[in-house]
Amino acid sequence: APSYGYAPEYYCRDTNTSVYAEVCVPAFAEKVTPVTLAVKEVVDNDYCFDRVLTICEETSTTVEREICTYVYEKEEVVAPCTTTQVTYDQKSETMKVTACGAAGYGYGHQQSYGQGEHQVCREEYQTQAYKVPLVTAPLEVSCMLAYPAPKQVCVTKAIEITEVKCEDKVENKCFNVAKFVDATNTVDQKEVIIGEPSCEQITLTLPTQSCSKTHAPVHHAPVYHG
Repeated sequence: APSYGYAPEYYCRDTNTSVYAEVCVPAFAEKVTPVTLAVKEVVDNDYCFDRVLTICEETSTTVEREICTYVYEKEEVVAPCTTTQVTYDQKSETMKVTACGAAGYGYGHQQSYGQGEHQVCREEYQTQAYKVPLVTAPLEVSCMLAYPAPKQVCVTKAIEITEVKCEDKVENKCFNVAKFVDATNTVDQKEVIIGEPSCEQITLTLPTQSCSKTHAPVHHAPVYHG
């Protein structure tokens, strides 16, 4: 025979579920640190000096000048001359001289054996005559003399005289000479650091289903056992 009963049945519907949460994220902060650096700076520097400029001016002047020179000419003069008159005195002197001559010798006979020659000397007196120069008195004569005599010759010439006058002109000059000086330069060094976290309250809405269970009647078909 058929049986009857009750089976559970689910009824669902779509809903939204809200969840409240705190979300925190790390915060980045910027840290600024002043850093002083040693640097070189270029500054202007005036260098001044005195420039000396020499300016010259040339002038010419013509003047008349007498120029004299000397030439030598031959001149002859007659002048008294004193000379010495030389005379000679005749003198003689007797002197004793030795005269030698060859003579034969032997043993008593001129033509005998052993005859030869030998020198025989004797003293003699000889008179020698000679002249002696004598300066007795001066002798006055006339002499013809020639000598170079200077003679002045003058001429007039036009001479150009050049005169140069110079003067120094002093001028102060300055020009800019750059130079390096020690200095400091302060810069801000920036770095990013992790700071306090940044938190905020948020609501998370999630889609969900809400289901409920009910009991409904269930009809069972008969079962036959044969």
